[in-house]
Amino acid sequence: MRTKLILIALGVFALDRVVKLWILASFILGEVRPLIPGVIQLRYVRNTGMAFSFLADYPWVFMIIVPLMLIGLGIALAKGVFSCPVQKIALVAVMAGGFGNLLDRILYGHVVDMFEFVFMNFAVFNVADIFITVGAPVLFIAYLLDERRKEKAKASTEEEAHDE
Repeated sequence: MRTKLILIALGVFALDRVVKLWILASFILGEVRPLIPGVIQLRYVRNTGMAFSFLADYPWVFMIIVPLMLIGLGIALAKGVFSCPVQKIALVAVMAGGFGNLLDRILYGHVVDMFEFVFMNFAVFNVADIFITVGAPVLFIAYLLDERRKEKAKASTEEEAHDE
């Protein structure tokens, strides 16, 4: 499983980097090109904040918080806090996405974003954001379901011991 997790992390990170490098090489800031007409377009923007430019005036916050979170999540993964494969995959997706955006902040002082929904007013986002946004709730739900399963198993074991 460890090798698979490493490959997933490298795949997420590589996909994010390739798309961002292509945008940087092929677009000028603010340029828009349709991707799926009427649905999504590519727009090169710089984001010093988080989703919806949250904390955009304080980019240094991310330079402190994100590495600490990545270290903490890495330790949790190594210590087996997240036990089921779905949890591990979701965690690795979140971590790889976080590292991809952190690298942007280190290299450029901002995150390179490019995907924009045409049919609704939503933040412009990137590949890393997709993996963070999908991975985090999957991790949370999988963790809760696994804890619930463990509680039921524990209660069942205690009930069997009590019956004897």
